[in-house]
Amino acid sequence: MPQRIRVNTANEQELLEVPGLRPADASAIVRFRDEHGPIKDAAQLSSVLGGRELDETTRQRVDFDPANQTAPEAPGA
Repeated sequence: MPQRIRVNTANEQELLEVPGLRPADASAIVRFRDEHGPIKDAAQLSSVLGGRELDETTRQRVDFDPANQTAPEAPGA
């Protein structure tokens, strides 16, 4: 299986490795992350892409980790 792309950490070029994403989509994803933080799930990604439904191939290639803006604190911190 091809490597999954982390939507919340990938740059525009890396996002273009996801089947079905166009350059304008990659720009929209990066812009959304800069303005609103991480994308939480496929439904939110679909919204970022103008409401376009994600096909199964696209869903299988994306990963939404890390979905939190900050890392959890280390135990005892």
